[in-house]
Amino acid sequence: MSKDPKNRFADRGAIGGALSFDPTQDPFDSESPYEGYTTWVDGNGNPEFIAPTNPLALLDLKEDRSNVNRVLLSASADYRFAKLPELRANLNLANERTNSTGTVIINPNAAFNFDPLTGGGTNNRYDQIKSNDLLEFYLNYKKELKKNGIDLMAGYSWQHFKEESSFKNSDTAGTPSETQEGQDASELYLLSMFGRLNYSYNDKYLLTFSLRRDGTSRFSPDNRWGIFPAAALAIKLIENEKETLNGLKLRVGWGITGQENIGNRYAYLPQYTYGFENAQYQFGDQFIQTLRPEGYDANIKWEETTTINAGLDFSIIKNRLSGSIDIYQRDTKDLLNRIPVPAGTNLTNFITTNVGDMRNQGIELSLNLTPIRTTKMAWDIAFNVAHNTNEITKLTATDDPEYQGILVGGISGGVGSNIQIHSVGFAPYSFYVKEQVYDENGLISEGEFVDLNGDGIDNDFYRLHNPAPNYSFGFSSNFNYQNFGISIGARALTGNHVYNNVQTDMGYINRMVTSTDVLWNVNQSAIDLNVLDQGNLTFSDQFIYDASFLRVDHITLNYNLRSLLKRRSGLSFTVQNPLLVTNYKGLDPETDNGIDNNVYPRPRTFVLGWNVQF
Repeated sequence: MSKDPKNRFADRGAIGGALSFDPTQDPFDSESPYEGYTTWVDGNGNPEFIAPTNPLALLDLKEDRSNVNRVLLSASADYRFAKLPELRANLNLANERTNSTGTVIINPNAAFNFDPLTGGGTNNRYDQIKSNDLLEFYLNYKKELKKNGIDLMAGYSWQHFKEESSFKNSDTAGTPSETQEGQDASELYLLSMFGRLNYSYNDKYLLTFSLRRDGTSRFSPDNRWGIFPAAALAIKLIENEKETLNGLKLRVGWGITGQENIGNRYAYLPQYTYGFENAQYQFGDQFIQTLRPEGYDANIKWEETTTINAGLDFSIIKNRLSGSIDIYQRDTKDLLNRIPVPAGTNLTNFITTNVGDMRNQGIELSLNLTPIRTTKMAWDIAFNVAHNTNEITKLTATDDPEYQGILVGGISGGVGSNIQIHSVGFAPYSFYVKEQVYDENGLISEGEFVDLNGDGIDNDFYRLHNPAPNYSFGFSSNFNYQNFGISIGARALTGNHVYNNVQTDMGYINRMVTSTDVLWNVNQSAIDLNVLDQGNLTFSDQFIYDASFLRVDHITLNYNLRSLLKRRSGLSFTVQNPLLVTNYKGLDPETDNGIDNNVYPRPRTFVLGWNVQF
């Protein structure tokens, strides 16, 4: 690796450290043996194991650097047959290769990496080579026969992904007992054979039919291939240039698509993983490197989604206003997901497998409006709104009304805690919580929850909301006057919910001082709700919040300089993420699957640009 790596990555743990570290402490301590950073220590002067980490020390004493070299090569050929001009052949070839090298070096005096036996520190190195090869070939035949239009296409696609990596992890001194080395390699093949027919009659009746046969090396030979057909019909009811109604088209469609992207490239194979060389098992005078079996599902197969949709496209007032309305239903079977499994059943506690069926229904409306269109001025507006519902329809091979579902959504606070569940009849990732009891002042009655089933025990869970929105909105506007232009893009979600794991993990007063007299920062909710212990927070429905929001993604100003410079040139100024309107009190209402746990905040970015063409 070169002496000046181009990339340096910050430790994301600094976010949690900044939230947890005592804010009354100076981050620097000139007398600290840990490179001058304030550190909580025990009676022996060693770093306190359960104390919060100094976030500045995490950022300054850890260097995670890498170099990445990427090469992209592509070539294409398109040939039209001289004696049959309606037929053309197309060949595409591409290769992508990425070489990555990196090191992770942690100062031996860094408190967060301290080891009382070896002194600590880290000196890790890794190398990785990735390649992606693509070959795609198809034949296309187009022919107009009076009022009939025919467009036929058939082709073949081959793609090969390969990765090779190695690593060497050690402490700063390179102590043999602290050194671990390893290497790994994997590859993936995707094959497709596909065909499509487009037929039109009098440019009014439009028919499309397609068929794909896709194969993936992720699955066993018995489940490797999937067949995915699709068909669509459209009728142009109106098409003219009149003052009022210009266009009206009705569409219906049906199709099946497949999903195989599960991350694990060998999920169906029994595999063994070598243990590290410094963790060998002794038999007499010999040390034997261990092998451990990994969990797998020999019957894993394609996830399939069947979609039925109907739509209406329209245009009025000389195309000043156009839009479309779509309704759809998607039924997914053999859902691929990573789920927990009972201990001792499959050599692992989590496995990727096909777990059930789901139904997705919705309606979407999109509008495009041009209020102004003159030689000097133009204004275009686009708006869309969508309503969608999801429901899991099957999780087990046979109906079992007593089966609660699959717990998911890991959170901080307790070992192995999950706050969400997949259950039949409910949306995926529904929050699975207890109904909180409050005192006369509206504060949490700690440890008290509603006895929902009347059995005298207040340990009942119920499903409350889910992360998905009820409605989603999008808006964009582009206005141009002579050489000046302004564009805005915005979006909004309503009805989406978030579990605030920052509050449940940090929002209790007893967190402030631990048994070792270490001071921790606490979330403001600890004071607002007057909560003492964390155990009374984790599964409370108090912390499921409405996370509806309106976000302006960008505002861009442009000025055309062509009249001044006599060539194509322009200035632009863009503000990304300038505005967020929400009642959610966390850092960001947009989270991964509805769990707010030290989310890295989205930056507000200012970009000034100058474009000139010679």
